[in-house]
Amino acid sequence: MHFALLVDHWLFRVLAIAALVLEVWALVDVVRRRPDDFARIGGRDRSFWLILTGVAAVVGLLGVLAGGGMGMFGLVAACVACVYLAGPRQDMGPALRR
Repeated sequence: MHFALLVDHWLFRVLAIAALVLEVWALVDVVRRRPDDFARIGGRDRSFWLILTGVAAVVGLLGVLAGGGMGMFGLVAACVACVYLAGPRQDMGPALRR
């Protein structure tokens, strides 16, 4: 029984770290893009995605620091990051710094 609880604990910790990596990746990508990139695709503006991915990264960090317990908020935060990475990021193409 102890082994099963140990595996469960480390599995959730690894999943929380993987979710945090996705959330930080999404946040860094939003920060690197210009506001007119978001206007060009006709979706939400940069500040919307900056707030959402920023909150998602904070929730993910708290999930990792709390011992890997993602819970419902951690799951929603990971979904926000995945929606950004699969939606607006793909529509905008690669980020170009000038």
